[in-house]
Amino acid sequence: MFAFFIVKKVVELQLGMKAGIIMAENAKKIGEIFSDYNTSSNIKYAQVKGLNVIKKTNTLQVLLYFDEYIEIKEIWFFEKFLKERFQFQDIDIKIEYHEKVEKKEIKDEWKNIIAYMAHKYPLAKPMLLLKSDIEVTEKEINIYMHIKGADFLKAKKADKELQKLIKNIFGREYVIDISEKLSEEDIKQIKEKIEKEEAQLVAHIEENNRKNAIEAQISEHVPEYNDIDYAPPTDLEGYIPEMPNDIDIPMPENEQIKQYILGKPSKAKENNIKIKDITANDSKVTLEGRIVTVDVKETKSGKGMIVLELYDGSGTITCKSFSKDLAEGKEIVEKIQNAKAIKLIGKAGLDTYVGDITVIANTIIETNTEVPELPTEEEVEDTPLILRNITKHNRKFSKSTRFRSR
Repeated sequence: MFAFFIVKKVVELQLGMKAGIIMAENAKKIGEIFSDYNTSSNIKYAQVKGLNVIKKTNTLQVLLYFDEYIEIKEIWFFEKFLKERFQFQDIDIKIEYHEKVEKKEIKDEWKNIIAYMAHKYPLAKPMLLLKSDIEVTEKEINIYMHIKGADFLKAKKADKELQKLIKNIFGREYVIDISEKLSEEDIKQIKEKIEKEEAQLVAHIEENNRKNAIEAQISEHVPEYNDIDYAPPTDLEGYIPEMPNDIDIPMPENEQIKQYILGKPSKAKENNIKIKDITANDSKVTLEGRIVTVDVKETKSGKGMIVLELYDGSGTITCKSFSKDLAEGKEIVEKIQNAKAIKLIGKAGLDTYVGDITVIANTIIETNTEVPELPTEEEVEDTPLILRNITKHNRKFSKSTRFRSR
């Protein structure tokens, strides 16, 4: 709290004003206020008309005025400097231009806009929009994606963040509409990509299983230690007492139920994470939760592809895994259905075909983890983004006879 107060005072002193007060006259230029900001860009001549510190979110709002167009990348560089200089969580820059300034067209600046947005809002995954076609009208910007992902981006509020960013830079408010415009060729390429990725994943999982099997065999045949200089102590009763039969040795809580449904034990460090916190940039993740739905289908290569929905109290997510054939896949599905809860270890990534994050699992373990019951539809309405698919799955859960409430 004290550090925040000091930062706020430094900003106020450098700008010669109280935070939150708009300067109408004698506005100083960026280069005059921040003399340590070294740049050859024209942004150093822009006037700082206003500043506001939002304490709750640790955000610095800056209002600039200029009579020349400022390149978008220069706005980002200045934001980055302010964040590092004053340790703010976020910087919100708005630009007012002189009425005679000729601004670049949004269509021509599209790549720079998306790159800027990717720096500011990485969790919104705006780079998915980079190769889209756009149509700019008087009041709307229509974005046509050539890959799946429109619903995913809307769930991440990418359209709202883009709307705000464009208003801050260009001074105009547009309604942003994101949709998919896939040709037959686009769909074909997506399917081919998915099949290729599935084949690679199957090969990767099989290779891991093979290595784990070899490690298990080695551990089962550890040579007996034989040191001729070692003599165990002895007495009349023998040096190793017999264990009474009536003693119950408790197992550690996390080891009470740990049956591997798929995969083998590994010494690799786990990255335990909640579903609501998963991003497409996460590599290896470990999830624990309750099964909502599970099914298996046969791929073109004859493998079994297991698709399940996992709920951990914070949200649901689609997870996939692979078996050597459909028969083995059905056996795995049956074990999953009978489990109270499961631990799942795999890799998170964006599934471009369905337009959402999925997890490819190479390890599934039955556990006794306590997971909250699925929320009602009324509860879902209060947190639609965190529990993004619960309403749909809740209907499935209530109608299904394959899963038992525990």
